Amino acid sequence: MVFETERLVVRRATVADADMFFELWNHPQVMSNVGFPRGLGLTRTEIEKKLQEQGPTVFDGRLVVIHKTSGKKLGEAALHRPDAAGIAETDVKLLPQFWGHKYGVEVKRGLVDYLFTHTNCTAVQATPNVNNIASIKMQEAVGGVRVGERVFEAPPGMAGYRTAVHAYIYHVRRADWQQSR
Repeated sequence: MVFETERLVVRRATVADADMFFELWNHPQVMSNVGFPRGLGLTRTEIEKKLQEQGPTVFDGRLVVIHKTSGKKLGEAALHRPDAAGIAETDVKLLPQFWGHKYGVEVKRGLVDYLFTHTNCTAVQATPNVNNIASIKMQEAVGGVRVGERVFEAPPGMAGYRTAVHAYIYHVRRADWQQSR
């Protein structure tokens, strides 16, 4: 287990989680927010391979969000190491049937806490799609402040199935997080 919240457990992903990732990564409603309007189009075998190839730490790998009571896998999360500027990134993707229950805020708060207690990062960054109101609200609910915006362009070889994503940049600063504790 990486961390737990009141209702959720977040742990490293294993090959046994491939079915949930298959559903999540190929779900157009989820993946359109990150530039894949038809989903990633990955097979279970391709997903199993990705899960087997993860590194040995919680950083830069896949984490699974699980409901404590039901045991259902709700989606994924990710933690990234701080870059040279001291900024660490997070990611949260939940299956649509679990939207609207504030699970995302719970996971995001846990990710922020984890990064500030296990790394020396100065800020935790997220880049929600400007059209993803729920993700924007999630960033703000955990103390995120909009510091800019950018467009993630689709690489030339992916133009047929990936679209550009206009995103806001949100930061939760360590000093603000410490004050809120």
